[in-house]
Amino acid sequence: MASHDSSAAPLAGRTLLVTGASSGTGLAGVLAWHRLGAEILVGSRSAASCADVADRMGNVRVHPFVADLGDPAGIDVAIDNLEGSGNTPTDILHFAAGGLEPILRPLLRLTAGLRRIAPSQGRDQALVDGRAEMERLVAATSATGMAVNYEGPRRLLERLGPTMHDGGRIILFASVWSEMAGAGCPAFYSSVADSKTRLERWLDTEARQWAPRKIAATVVVAHVISDTSTGRLIDRNIAPLMTPEDQSAFRAAYVTTEETISAVTRLLLGPPGPTGILRRVYQVGSDELTDAIAPEVRAVASRVPL
Repeated sequence: MASHDSSAAPLAGRTLLVTGASSGTGLAGVLAWHRLGAEILVGSRSAASCADVADRMGNVRVHPFVADLGDPAGIDVAIDNLEGSGNTPTDILHFAAGGLEPILRPLLRLTAGLRRIAPSQGRDQALVDGRAEMERLVAATSATGMAVNYEGPRRLLERLGPTMHDGGRIILFASVWSEMAGAGCPAFYSSVADSKTRLERWLDTEARQWAPRKIAATVVVAHVISDTSTGRLIDRNIAPLMTPEDQSAFRAAYVTTEETISAVTRLLLGPPGPTGILRRVYQVGSDELTDAIAPEVRAVASRVPL
């Protein structure tokens, strides 16, 4: 019998539950970690999407986790099915996010009009009016983001956290704007920022209960991921409303999906880090993770209009 080559499959023996795994950064992650030997639980609202991802992995070491994070009852059913199958996760990576969907069309309409106005006092006033419009719209639709970004993931972790293996990892993903909820966060993103921040506060408290089992909880705070659908929307429609100097600095801090997956893979393979607290790491402009973010990066991000 051939010996197992741990260098070729460093994630062998680990089962990763990845939410938002059927598209974007989550999909890139599950494909990469499957190649490194992990068993993958594909989290998606769609059974068909889970099947498509499984096909890409050759239907080996891959299982569906079909749940809408906006539906608590559906989450419980999915977890019951998971526990019944014996495929409990050793690690959880939460990519799924929502809340922007109800405002995308109004946001695109608004930015299209603003980009046709030359820099002037008139455009400055139009930006003020546009931000007020976004604030009203976000307030009216915030329940969606709260359900998907806070209530659903909290239910997921409440159910699965107590059954995770000792030494497991929980990794969440956030934007630099999530730290600016109420102060410097663009209006269009404020509901997402608020809901993600609430989840992080809850997890910070919960992590203390898991410390004896050496479960490490980490938030990866990334700048705009430029090759995702949201990243492209921000770059094409919102960044052009900034000053040329701010545009340059803002775009220099972008990261790519490949860089994000590279950074998270190192987290998964490296030492677990501190337990009993929610650790925050930052990714800006490269695949490197740091323990702090430069003040100038935060300042430019706070000047994004709307």
